[in-house]
Amino acid sequence: MIPPRHSLLRSLLTALALPGIAAVVVGCAIVYALFKDEYDELLDQSLTDKAHLLLQLRESAGSPAPTVFEDPSLDPAERTRFWFLDAAGAVTGLSELAEPFEVPGLDPGTFITANGHRLVMLESDRVPGLRVVLAEPLVERNEAILDVMSAVVLGFVLLGVLSSAATFIAVRRSAGIVAALSADIAAKNEHDLSPVDRRHTFAEIEPAVATLDMLMARLDTALQAERAFATNAAHELRTPLAIALAQAQRLKSTTSDPATATRVAEIETGLKRLVRLVERLLQLSRAQSGIGLNAPVTDIAPVIDMLMRELGGAHTQADAPVLIGTTAPWPCRLDPDALGIILNNLFDNAAKHGEGPVTVDAGTPGRIVVANDCAPLSETDVSDIKRRFGRRAPTTDGFGLGLSIVQELCNQAGCGFDFQSPRPGDTRGVAVTVTFPPREDAT
Repeated sequence: MIPPRHSLLRSLLTALALPGIAAVVVGCAIVYALFKDEYDELLDQSLTDKAHLLLQLRESAGSPAPTVFEDPSLDPAERTRFWFLDAAGAVTGLSELAEPFEVPGLDPGTFITANGHRLVMLESDRVPGLRVVLAEPLVERNEAILDVMSAVVLGFVLLGVLSSAATFIAVRRSAGIVAALSADIAAKNEHDLSPVDRRHTFAEIEPAVATLDMLMARLDTALQAERAFATNAAHELRTPLAIALAQAQRLKSTTSDPATATRVAEIETGLKRLVRLVERLLQLSRAQSGIGLNAPVTDIAPVIDMLMRELGGAHTQADAPVLIGTTAPWPCRLDPDALGIILNNLFDNAAKHGEGPVTVDAGTPGRIVVANDCAPLSETDVSDIKRRFGRRAPTTDGFGLGLSIVQELCNQAGCGFDFQSPRPGDTRGVAVTVTFPPREDAT
């Protein structure tokens, strides 16, 4: 079972969310406490100044102070109230908006908060027993605190949004770089084990990429050694096989014993089969080396026509193939040697396993069809013969390499490869279609 994948963006946001929220709460609490203390300090100073002024007016006038000493346009809820008290605590004067004085426990020179007001009491130094109580509404103070805290919270929210957006952009950009790195690695195959493009890496994952490059370099060395061994072995076998075949043919031509001639003929058949196997191994080695990759754009129509003439000349009139040549130029990015290997293998397979003449149709630009008559193949048979060394039956002539070589070269060149049985519009036979890249893709 594949474990669920975790989003890097979600992990980062989750990891940053809790500390961020805690920082916002602590920051708001600090700002609230500092601002409230500073504002209350200024408010207390203002209250003290007003109380001293009222006491001076009362002391100098000897009569009640004015009941209104603020701008009448102020909202009544924001205007200051005051009360003059005598030594017994009785109210001897008050402002016009002042309610009955009921604030017990207020000592001279102290500040308290009650009933939505900030209160202070001062005692006169010149008139014994004369005291004044001022009550400043906290409406303005609360509005100021609310405005400041709203601005602070809004700032934190904006910071959080910007941080989240920056994190999202950074993660998306990093994810894009990682995706490009993944695509670069995915593009590597047995024909391209070059180092990974360092533009798609971070310093943190550079060691991992360097290790991957070292692994691919070792793998490339091993593959090169394997291909070189197969190629060298096949080349080394060609000469002794040719000598052995020539000796067998010479012995066959000089012997007069029928039994010996029969055994020599069997040896000759086996040697010819071995020679064909060596040729197939050489073709397989060339295909694995990437002969179909990075070919320049050329007109392959003349090459196809030449190969078809060679195919026709190699057969007698009785088993001559039906050949339909090209009718227009074929610009294609395909190596002529790879094209020759493809057509020769397809024709050999059709001639070896089919009944009657083989048809090679190159009359449609961009497509070659090789068809032969035989009993229809099942899906299992088709799947088996497409595999390397796969054959329809163990006794079938052939090595099971031809179609795998064709598929390898078609994949390298970007050609389509379609195997159909029975043939389109028929109940028998096999038709193999090789579709070349369109003209615009080839150019």
